Amino acid sequence: MPQKVRSFLFLDIETTGNEPLRLVNGSLSAWHEIIEIGGVVARQGDLSPLQMFNIKVHPEHLEHGDEDAWKINGYPRRAAAGEWDRALSLKEAIGTLLRFIQEDGGPVLLVGHNFFFDWTFIVIALALAGIQEAELASYVHYTKLDTRSMAVGTLLKPGELYDPGDYSIRNNKIAKLLGIPPEPYPHQALGGAKQSYFIFKKLLELKGGQ
Repeated sequence: MPQKVRSFLFLDIETTGNEPLRLVNGSLSAWHEIIEIGGVVARQGDLSPLQMFNIKVHPEHLEHGDEDAWKINGYPRRAAAGEWDRALSLKEAIGTLLRFIQEDGGPVLLVGHNFFFDWTFIVIALALAGIQEAELASYVHYTKLDTRSMAVGTLLKPGELYDPGDYSIRNNKIAKLLGIPPEPYPHQALGGAKQSYFIFKKLLELKGGQ
């Protein structure tokens, strides 16, 4: 029987681009990389924050980097300023992430904005670090929540056309819709995790007021 979820882990990553895999010479290869992992752990129930973390990851193939990604996360400028001087290898970063999760003492439920994007990169990173997704079962619940989908389900009115841009963190439209503070620029992993937390909390408040 599945264990009760003790807390939510709001997770966000920054990457060198949008392609976790690319077909190279007839074979699938890992392509763009995780460069930053941010998280907010919050207690289930009152959603009180328990801890926050930000992990810098050293990219091995900057030549694969995408200019659009650099515009969003500002990696070249931030790295030049020394933010990645103590960055971890991918395997070390995944190990650190798992220790944060295990320290909570029970299964966490992962939450993020556009989380299917993040989770695809994370699953590949787990495999590259020698960890199978099934090994997470004792401390990561199989359910994953996407705050963008939750926001659409809560805010989209009957007959209204869905505009993806209205629910984006990066253009701060979702923040305006919900009346929460905008995320600072450039986009950073911990900032994205915090924003997911604020969106989730506000959506629950709105549902409670219906």
